[in-house]
Amino acid sequence: MRLAESAAAPVMEPHVMINARLFAFALAAPVMALAPAASAQDVWDDPGGIESEASVEIALVAAPDADEAVLGLAKARMAINYVLMNGAEIGAVGGVELQRNHPARAGFSGVFPPAAGAGASSGGAFSGLARGDTPADRDLRISLETAYIYIEGGYGEARLGADEGIATRFFEGGPALFAHSGLVNPALDPTGQIIARTDHDLTGPAAKISYATPRILGLRGGVSYTPTADRRGVDRDTESAFPGASRPEIEDAFEVALNLSRRLPQSGVRLRAAAAYSQAEARFAPDPSLYGTVETWSAGASAEFSRLRLGGSYLESNNGIAAGPGDYSAWAVSAALPFGKFEAVAEVSGAEDEFAGLSSDSWQIGLVWKPSAGWRLASGWRDVDTAYLNSGAQVPATGGSRNGIVIEITRSF
Repeated sequence: MRLAESAAAPVMEPHVMINARLFAFALAAPVMALAPAASAQDVWDDPGGIESEASVEIALVAAPDADEAVLGLAKARMAINYVLMNGAEIGAVGGVELQRNHPARAGFSGVFPPAAGAGASSGGAFSGLARGDTPADRDLRISLETAYIYIEGGYGEARLGADEGIATRFFEGGPALFAHSGLVNPALDPTGQIIARTDHDLTGPAAKISYATPRILGLRGGVSYTPTADRRGVDRDTESAFPGASRPEIEDAFEVALNLSRRLPQSGVRLRAAAAYSQAEARFAPDPSLYGTVETWSAGASAEFSRLRLGGSYLESNNGIAAGPGDYSAWAVSAALPFGKFEAVAEVSGAEDEFAGLSSDSWQIGLVWKPSAGWRLASGWRDVDTAYLNSGAQVPATGGSRNGIVIEITRSF
């Protein structure tokens, strides 16, 4: 398996385009959230006084057989809140992340070299994957990933600011061997070849407004609206232009999602599931007819038994392509066997992007060890096989199979 060096680029503050729908949503969501506490939601904070919470997480990823053997990230989060006399909670949350990822896959998006005579593409509106002669090459990056205010009460929670969309917040999937460098939804990609994403992150950390209901009988719903997805997030970059090619702009993004979490009373089995749908407009100045409405849906579920955890996730998107084939799909299935402070994990995943002409099938197996609170160590063997669709010509050297050992160390405090 090959591992490339990471990339980074400064993050620009979001430019928010207010319209009538956003204004109406902004007025309605806080009113619902501020309502007196309902019996379906417990309020554990005492009224009065300001509470604060801070956390830091550092991760190091090593792949000894790779060209670039070390990747890493560091993230910090700060939250403050105040509880009103009626039990409603108001607060603010901020988070920053520093990341060294594969230089050609900053924020998951990237350019893959075309096969001979295949030409170049501008990239899918959802996947962010493109084909071209010049791959991206970005250094160490830092980003303000989270900066929002919230109101939470008996009728749910409303958020306003830079944050994940509701589809990503409600995501469910199977157990993961690696916390940050997995086969699906990776923040750090040792191979630079993983193209599977099922967490339904359409807009990244762009400014948005969202509302989530309280959880009743294990079920929770939510909706979010993003005027413009214009942030260069370290995990999801929707803004940076590809070398030699423009990228479509994502505007007027709506997301709806459901999340279920229930423990069966007799067996004690924990069940989790989620489903989400999003819609946005993709605009591309060089060719306005190429892109249209981006529609994406996803689903995921997991089951946790006393000696077994298993689950999976699936996503499908039209990638916003209005002219010709361009669908993107991804899936992942995994299982874990816990024993003491260890856990054995096996995963398989796959993805296909018709517009970029890429497909990928991957698997990995390994062990997770949690020796004490705040420490997580994982190691395993990985195989990633990337192929190029509809091309009888010579396959670029960047394609093919990559395999080898991956090690990830995570420290949280």
